Amino acid sequence: MAGHSSHNDLRNWLICCIWIVIAASFVETAAVDKRCTRNSINLGNIIDTLLKDYDIHLLPEAEGVNVTIEMHVQGVSGISEITADFELDVMYSEIWLDPRLSFKHLNVCATNITLKSDFRSKIWNPDTCIINSKESSIHSSPSENSYIIVYENGLVWSNFRLKVKAPCKMDLKMFPFDSIQCQLVFESYSFNIDEVNLLWHDVPITMMEKVELPDFDLIGWRTDSEELHYPNGNWQRALVKFTFARRYGFYLFQSYFPTSLTVISSWVGFFFDVRSVSARITLGVSSLLALTFQFGNVLRHLPRVSYIKCLDVWMIFSVIFIFCTLVELAIVCQLNRWEREKQIGSKVLGHWLNQIRKTRKNNTSDNGDGVRKRFLLSPIHKEDNDGPSRPSPDNNLAKRSFVKAAGTVTVIPSSDEEVEMLTTKEPNWWRTVPSRIAQLCCPPDRDWSITSVQVDRCSMIMFPLSFLVFNVIYWCIYFKKMDRPM
Repeated sequence: MAGHSSHNDLRNWLICCIWIVIAASFVETAAVDKRCTRNSINLGNIIDTLLKDYDIHLLPEAEGVNVTIEMHVQGVSGISEITADFELDVMYSEIWLDPRLSFKHLNVCATNITLKSDFRSKIWNPDTCIINSKESSIHSSPSENSYIIVYENGLVWSNFRLKVKAPCKMDLKMFPFDSIQCQLVFESYSFNIDEVNLLWHDVPITMMEKVELPDFDLIGWRTDSEELHYPNGNWQRALVKFTFARRYGFYLFQSYFPTSLTVISSWVGFFFDVRSVSARITLGVSSLLALTFQFGNVLRHLPRVSYIKCLDVWMIFSVIFIFCTLVELAIVCQLNRWEREKQIGSKVLGHWLNQIRKTRKNNTSDNGDGVRKRFLLSPIHKEDNDGPSRPSPDNNLAKRSFVKAAGTVTVIPSSDEEVEMLTTKEPNWWRTVPSRIAQLCCPPDRDWSITSVQVDRCSMIMFPLSFLVFNVIYWCIYFKKMDRPM
């Protein structure tokens, strides 16, 4: 009997376990059938119930509506200096509370419902717009990228995916070390500040990916709010300002470095011979043309502004340095011409002096009494039949010999008495004061003449030194003015 009883107990235990498993499966199946899904909600009835007696012209709250906005930046397409604007793709969201859309009393299993964009035209919305945009559009790829989420307490979240082109503030005085500020201004187009108040979210801007542009880096952004007065009331504005810093590496390698080499190459002419005028002119003019071409290539991509940019200062001084090399070449050529004329004049003068000495020597040898005769350039008129001989009008001047060479006239005394007369004649003492002062300041035994070779040697030192000083002053001033991180 005892064995039979234990066998019955085991059988009853197994039967209970089977029934428990079957009951649990039935409960799980019922829970799955009652799970809240989008298809299990009759959205049509809910929307009809919410929009019954709904007036889209009335504010959700009579005291005014606080609209919270936020942005998710997907990317910046580009920045144009010519048109002074930038393009970006954003996901723009605005949130407000509309108690008339609360469906908590309908005992719906979901806490929020997602509706398509056509539902927006059936309810009140704040009519926000980007008031300063040049162009803006909602993406359609392929359908319109927008939706609305309505929560059970009446909170409405409206989202758009936009492509926006907006203006930027361009100040190119520090170009290419400048920064650019671009901003978006949000405003309710239909409602003033008493009806709609725009507020930024706690996290107003979210960068969905790192912004990388060929010419600019996004270094920061900030949000702000302001109140603007119109003739028919005050409107609330929400602003976001993006700051972009220009990448100046391109300009260092394409503008500053080549122009520096162009200026330095123009100094090679200082090492040429003074007589290589054509080669030095070709080098200077080629350097000037190359610098002008480089400058024009940079200005082609910039707007025509009336103020001087940082790069303009560099280019202008580079042109001045090359122009000064051409001026130095003109001075050297002129000095070299004067030197050649002086050498030719010295040779001609020496030849005439030798001829005069030979003539005097011959005259001395012909006269037995040893009396030196004068060497006269003009003849003395002889006595004719009518009367005694007339002295020539230039008889007194004919006592000197004149030698003309290289554009100068040299007077040579023809006798010792004439030399003595010229040396013993003294002017008034007060007339000699300036000459004496000049002799004290500039001793006559010192050679004050400047040669073309000396000018070239001085230029070899002064031009590189002055260019170095200019570089130190230029970079110190503009690095100090730079209002952006390096």
